[in-house]
Amino acid sequence: MEKCDISSGSVVLSGRQTFIVLRKKSDSIVGCPLVYEGEPLHRADVALEWHELVDAGLSRLDVRCRSIPCQRPVLSVRMIGQVAPETLARVAVRAEREQAQRNVETQARKGTCQSGRSRPKPVRTVWLEGGMMMSRREAALRAG
Repeated sequence: MEKCDISSGSVVLSGRQTFIVLRKKSDSIVGCPLVYEGEPLHRADVALEWHELVDAGLSRLDVRCRSIPCQRPVLSVRMIGQVAPETLARVAVRAEREQAQRNVETQARKGTCQSGRSRPKPVRTVWLEGGMMMSRREAALRAG
């Protein structure tokens, strides 16, 4: 199998990482990595059935697809096999959902909901007994 045969749904090897290709551009691919069962579960993981892995040309059956798209140059990949269109559709839907969730999280971290503040509001830590932990400046103002 050659690099020119790579298309959506191809299973490729890039270095030591195996990917399911979501999209091929002229000089790069966008794909989701396959991870082994020993890795911690991630919200973007898609379970793959054993027959889907065998049909894709994989010898290990203890893997799942982590639907976090990564970009790799076409020159660094080698084609292994092909997944079924149904499997590709499941992975693509999960990748879109993960990207939407990451966009929301990024906006929340940036604080786009705030009214144009460049610095976040100061946070006070309240202890269970009802006392507050104040900064040195606040403590000096109260003492003086």
